[in-house]
Amino acid sequence: YTTPTSTCAAMLPTVSGTRTYAPAGASARVAAVREGMGLSGGLHGAPDSAVAYPDPQTAVFCDRPLSDTLPTSIEMADYVHLLNITGLMPVLQQSGPFTVFGIPNSALEAYNARMHGQLVAAGTPRDMGRVRSLLAYSIARGAWTVGRIRAAVAAAPTHRAVIPTLGGLPLFATVEPQSGQIVLDNGQGILSRLWVMGVPQSNGVLYFTQSL
Repeated sequence: YTTPTSTCAAMLPTVSGTRTYAPAGASARVAAVREGMGLSGGLHGAPDSAVAYPDPQTAVFCDRPLSDTLPTSIEMADYVHLLNITGLMPVLQQSGPFTVFGIPNSALEAYNARMHGQLVAAGTPRDMGRVRSLLAYSIARGAWTVGRIRAAVAAAPTHRAVIPTLGGLPLFATVEPQSGQIVLDNGQGILSRLWVMGVPQSNGVLYFTQSL
């Protein structure tokens, strides 16, 4: 057996459950205490706390492909579902390299609500084409590390790097002067900041965006 002498890992954050968690009212907590004292049947004093039931972060490893890493993240559940139904997940099994700007659950669910549920329930070819185009626009060709993006921004006369995507249209990247953050835009005024920053993968690089 060959064992590597070192490895690279990162923790992918999770906020979906924490965002939607709502503690029970005081009466429910009192009832839980009564149950724990044997005054009635039930949960036996089960704690009602976001601390007691945290959403775990996911450990991911740099020697795995994007197609292995994405399905392990709770925040990428909707994104992975759409990659599967559009047939784009097998692309991320290839050697690439690819750079994925993964879209979190909250952004996709908000967009799905505006589309009256057509994003997830994309059953017709017309809808499937729209969804596939949307996801293909979040996958870039090449390994766009944080350092490469910053260097491309600095080298561009307009300080705006052009990142080619699988969808055929480019993403644009700039660096905010005030914060130093990398910001993506679609060339039409829609901006998205990055959340998870450039996790290396065996066939590319993984980011999470903050919005669609």
